[in-house]
Amino acid sequence: MIIFPVLILLIIIVVRFSNGMFAAFLVLVATKSIMDAFWDIRVGPLSFSSIGGILIPILFYSVVFKIKHLPKAWVSNAKLLFIAYSFGLLFAFTIKPIASFEVFIMNINIFMGFLLIPLLVTNKSQFQKLLIAIIISGIFPIVVSVFQYQAGIIFNERQTAGLTRYVGFYHDAFPVRFYGLFTFFSCILYLSVFKRINKFLMLVLVGISMSALFSVYLVFSKAAVVIICLWIMLMLTFSKAKLKYLFIISIFTVLAYVNFGDVIYNNIEQLFSKEVGYNDGTYTDVRYTLAGRGYIWDNLWDFWLNEQIPLFQWTGDGISRPAHNQFLKVLLSSGIIGVLLFVIFLFKVFKLIMRSSKKIRLFLLMLFGMFLIDCLGLTTGDYYYYNILTWGLIGYFMFNYQSHFTES
Repeated sequence: MIIFPVLILLIIIVVRFSNGMFAAFLVLVATKSIMDAFWDIRVGPLSFSSIGGILIPILFYSVVFKIKHLPKAWVSNAKLLFIAYSFGLLFAFTIKPIASFEVFIMNINIFMGFLLIPLLVTNKSQFQKLLIAIIISGIFPIVVSVFQYQAGIIFNERQTAGLTRYVGFYHDAFPVRFYGLFTFFSCILYLSVFKRINKFLMLVLVGISMSALFSVYLVFSKAAVVIICLWIMLMLTFSKAKLKYLFIISIFTVLAYVNFGDVIYNNIEQLFSKEVGYNDGTYTDVRYTLAGRGYIWDNLWDFWLNEQIPLFQWTGDGISRPAHNQFLKVLLSSGIIGVLLFVIFLFKVFKLIMRSSKKIRLFLLMLFGMFLIDCLGLTTGDYYYYNILTWGLIGYFMFNYQSHFTES
């Protein structure tokens, strides 16, 4: 099985030197969901995902020399986030050198995520190809999820709140819902931006977007439910086509009810059973909610408060911990200084978004809102590709979109 990720990496390298950075980036995007399925195969201390992360700065390093073409405000945001995530690494290198090197490379990738899409996507046609590549990448986890559901086969046994998660070949639910949400987002974006498309392609994109939502539903993720609800609210608030979105949402709802009846509602109710139980007094310990993350947060907060030396409380010790909360992770790894920088970064990005054109604000808020929600239950800094797509698309929308679509 190792031949598949090795072959993909070789293809990306060959395409990079034969067809250029943009073509290689498209291959990377289109195949990333397959690469992530080999998360359990390692070469020495590194997983294939880590190897791919090391290759990105090597293959795409020259985009750094074009950084002057981006607005200074965006570049300063990239630097700010990099410092916030890396502030305590100097201490960590003396304790865990290999793990710290992986984190450093991950942070380099996150920094480059602010540059890659805005600098590589130079026209409308390339943006169209990028969206297609993101959609293609989503097809693999979608097909695997739906196959498992239809065949009754579970490749990796994962459960939450008594519900079986159809995570396919992945370690947990995150990759499936990440690729599903970005596929859905890209389909909606494609239909909104490229309006002169034939009916067959339109039906294909609608079908893929519905399948993407279904695959996300099948992993029973609380964060995904909250993100989808937020996206619906944003569509109905900031979009000029509110009636169109309301009609599409209504059709989705009707089709879901006709095909599944109350099953979806009942499963979502069960998914949030602990949270509902705490609200009505069945459970008295709030840490029991959110899949028990409260216990992790409580233990790590106690560690930072009572066991960390004062220096590390301010600077962090650079050690990456499974905190399941990005703010807490930054506090532990980069200290109070890192958290302050991270919060300043978020406010600066939000300020830029609210100053952007109303034509694109909806899509910017969808991506930024998803990131904020994920920061509460995930360590988003551990997923470099998530950051590449999120900040890359936000940067593209803010600084390239209008000039590329003036003719539309």
